[in-house]
Amino acid sequence: MRRYMGILAAFLLCTGSISIARADDGKNIFMTKCGSCHRAGGEASVCSPSKYAGVQWQRFFEKDRHTAKKNIKDLISPADLNAVQDYLVKHAADSEQPESLGVK
Repeated sequence: MRRYMGILAAFLLCTGSISIARADDGKNIFMTKCGSCHRAGGEASVCSPSKYAGVQWQRFFEKDRHTAKKNIKDLISPADLNAVQDYLVKHAADSEQPESLGVK
């Protein structure tokens, strides 16, 4: 029984570390998944984290503003969407590390 508990604990620890790594990958997800529309010449305006303040990004996602054109929940998993939101807020115009990149 103790052996199985150890295996279960190791599995949960590994699973947790994978989700943490994914949360840190918001920029990559933003560039690849969001970039399909939000790039120069794309169907949506070019977008970067520093376009808005952190609270504006949070409100955007809380109010589900993206569904006016496309429902991104049909295109991106909830975990990836959270990672993108975290990335945008962390690098917003009013953050300590604003990031201005146009998706190319």
